Amino acid sequence: MRLTFLFILFTCLTFGQEKPIVFYNESGKKISKQDFIKTKDYSKNLDLYFENDTTQIGLLVTRKKFGQLDKTTFENLKTYLTELTDKTIDSTQYIVVNYLTAYPKKEENRKSRSGWNVLHKNYTKKLHKIANINQFWIHSSECDNLEYNYQKRINWIEDKHNFFKKVFFPYEVRYGNYILIKPDGKFYYYLGEHSKYEIWENAEKYFK
Repeated sequence: MRLTFLFILFTCLTFGQEKPIVFYNESGKKISKQDFIKTKDYSKNLDLYFENDTTQIGLLVTRKKFGQLDKTTFENLKTYLTELTDKTIDSTQYIVVNYLTAYPKKEENRKSRSGWNVLHKNYTKKLHKIANINQFWIHSSECDNLEYNYQKRINWIEDKHNFFKKVFFPYEVRYGNYILIKPDGKFYYYLGEHSKYEIWENAEKYFK
């Protein structure tokens, strides 16, 4: 079934009347509208909305995930990052990826520059004090908002083969995601809006 992204709404549900709506939890289990509303918790999940030709879909997606990349996928990830950035990754390095999603689009911005503190200069300075980190700035191939996100100062690299989208981020959420990856391929990611303080805190815990 081909799903087309419509919008993300965090405060209420607003749908047209032409198509029926079905709701699913984080496990992909169909649930009632009441359970969907009751379960929705911005600190734990995001509510995403889609539609196809006949149906509207409300889906809850878990914001935090721990996982383990298999050996082949992990090697492909490191090779892909090296090809994109010309930065070699050795076997002892931890990897941090700041991933800029497609939303909000350029037309939605009212300011000329983002106030997001992850883009502050001291973000990477402190990050590199936490561990032997190789840090990357990657953006969705659908992102048209790089100037807003300090393109001239930050070397945003396009996820041109959608590797990160396929492996980690099949759904486009707002404001970007980040990934912490250990040298053994274990990873932690966080979806959606976040601050530099959250990345510092989680990197210090996860990279011990």
